[in-house]
Amino acid sequence: MKYKVYIVFGVFILLVLFGIYGTARFMQKTSTPEYCGSCHVMIPQYEDWFYIGKHTQITCVDCHLPHNNSLNYVLWKGLDGAKDVVLFYTRLYGEVMHSSAHARTTIQANCIRCHSEMVSRINGGAMQCWDCHRYFYHTITH
Repeated sequence: MKYKVYIVFGVFILLVLFGIYGTARFMQKTSTPEYCGSCHVMIPQYEDWFYIGKHTQITCVDCHLPHNNSLNYVLWKGLDGAKDVVLFYTRLYGEVMHSSAHARTTIQANCIRCHSEMVSRINGGAMQCWDCHRYFYHTITH
């Protein structure tokens, strides 16, 4: 009986350690542009980012995930990641990649977050950043 308690406790400790360190490593690995570009459907976007953009010093998640709070970031990283995996392995993605309404809102907010001083001098009204910069970073349309 005493032996079983030690085994259960040991397994519990291993699961907790894996949950803490494994999750952190998993989040770190899945936040790299190389990981995002590893699906063949994302190769054109990855190459556009790698060869064209002035944003090569930042990662995909800097633009494509919300940064208003950590919980929202982790939530949308999981939701978007799961959706991408399902669409990729079921081959339900389209030939042309389109951003969802949530993704467009997130991308716009992140443009403003990083370029707030510049954007504050522009009277764009209802314009989105990609209305002018559509082909500057990804040739695939939103």
